[in-house]
Amino acid sequence: MHFSTLTLIAFACKTALAVPTPSRAAELPLPARTIFQLNETVPDTWFENIALRQNGDLLVTMLQPSASIYSIQQPLSDSPKASIINIDNANGLLGIVETAPDVFVVVAGIFSAPAVPVNGTMAVWEVDLRGPEPTTRLITKMPEAGILNGVALVPGCSPPAILVADTGISRVWRVDITTGEYETAAEIPEMLPAPNATLPLGVNGVKTRGEYLYFSNSDLASIFRLPIDKRGVAARDAEAELVAKVDADIIDDFLIDEEGKYWVATNFQNTVVVAETGSSGVVVAGAPTQLTVAGDTALALGRGTKEDKNIVYAVTGGTLNRPVNGTVSEPAKVVAIDRTGFK
Repeated sequence: MHFSTLTLIAFACKTALAVPTPSRAAELPLPARTIFQLNETVPDTWFENIALRQNGDLLVTMLQPSASIYSIQQPLSDSPKASIINIDNANGLLGIVETAPDVFVVVAGIFSAPAVPVNGTMAVWEVDLRGPEPTTRLITKMPEAGILNGVALVPGCSPPAILVADTGISRVWRVDITTGEYETAAEIPEMLPAPNATLPLGVNGVKTRGEYLYFSNSDLASIFRLPIDKRGVAARDAEAELVAKVDADIIDDFLIDEEGKYWVATNFQNTVVVAETGSSGVVVAGAPTQLTVAGDTALALGRGTKEDKNIVYAVTGGTLNRPVNGTVSEPAKVVAIDRTGFK
């Protein structure tokens, strides 16, 4: 395991986010601006997931070309900076979640092509940012896994545990992050892609809320919830409930806001959609022919500071999967969406 840190000057758009009048519903699309973007010197870049530190700094995982976490400081300033945490024995990172203040868990693997893992290489790592320098720890290797993807913390569980979506084999794992022991938490039909799917990707993003596991199914463009017990395992006789069917070809990761709305990254459709339970959603940012959030892979809410309490961050995969209009691509980036006044 090797750890190194670099300091970069980030690309920042100096145009301030417009602030809609809070007393009325915000006009759509919501204001959005690129706050950090890689340059063209490294081709084919792909940001996969995002988490926030308590101070509002961003942690962005890279799926391609390296197993890197970009720590972006003061992301809403005119000149955000980034340090990079590199993990050896992997060349791609996916889901990330905070498990204790400034302690995060991330999943990693070796990939032979974008999102095509080498069998037996998936693993779970801890990144501890509490000291003067970040430290890392291998929690466990998971050779049986397909493509470890989204990660969620099991609420109130002691010792702490996480749930990890396995897009490759359509299940969710439970991992004890102290011992590294893991087991199947859920494996149900709703986690499978549709039969004969062109892109056979089922369960993708995962979130926990109350006594439920929420998960996105990429191919079905749907979000489900499943009752779980205190350990994070599917409750006895539990059945999945469809909570949102998004009007999109596929969906990627998602978040649940304070009001229970689902903010969904649509990836191929280059949009962010917000759906309430039982709805197909409304596009709040981007468009199929625009680069605004093109190839968006994951979303995260601000931590509630004065600066970011109304911000939704989106990370993108640089449109590697599907260039805009078939030809236009760009480096991976982070976009800030202002949801002030949105109802």
